[in-house]
Amino acid sequence: LTTTELALRKPRSPEHYRELLGDVHASAQQMNQIVERLLTLARLDAGVDRLRIQSVDVAALAQQCADVVRPLAEARGLTLTVKNGSAAVNGAGGDGAGLVHTDPDKLREIVSNLLHNAIQYNRPGGAIDLRVARRDGTLEVEVQDTGIGIAAEARERIFERFYRADPSRGGDDLHAGLGLAIVKEYIDLMDGSIAVESTEGQGSTFRVRLPAG
Repeated sequence: LTTTELALRKPRSPEHYRELLGDVHASAQQMNQIVERLLTLARLDAGVDRLRIQSVDVAALAQQCADVVRPLAEARGLTLTVKNGSAAVNGAGGDGAGLVHTDPDKLREIVSNLLHNAIQYNRPGGAIDLRVARRDGTLEVEVQDTGIGIAAEARERIFERFYRADPSRGGDDLHAGLGLAIVKEYIDLMDGSIAVESTEGQGSTFRVRLPAG
């Protein structure tokens, strides 16, 4: 039986109705996100999704993305840290990201999807670091987590549509295996690159490099 069918079968207490409505709302949100991602991929396939370059405060954008997902991270017992500038990528001496000419909507989608992925495949008490820096005309974005890691044989496929490195967690995945596919296709559209380092049982690091303009 679906949640709505359960609610309609017999009278229930207001508290129980609220609980069932919460389940319906969560399911509707999940379906809406899946549909939005399918439409995004359809636009990319049709070649109608264009870059809209603007001057973007990347540090502020990164902080906004982190603030949106922070409640979800904290609900899972995770700490989320945002770093900008010289402490950013690999501890090397990059500059603060500052203003960069790029597509803010696509950059926001890239960062948000990587953060959601880091939350999804982390463990209670784990940590996530989001780092941004500008170096040699390149914007560098790094998301590092202390999660379950990715098996070597799965790393070649994680950017495929509908692929999940850990199918057992599929029920919690709001993106239906589409989030990283969109990340990769947006990065390709922006003439950038993405690399993944991961150790099973220790965590993963996703590094994105985009033209800074």
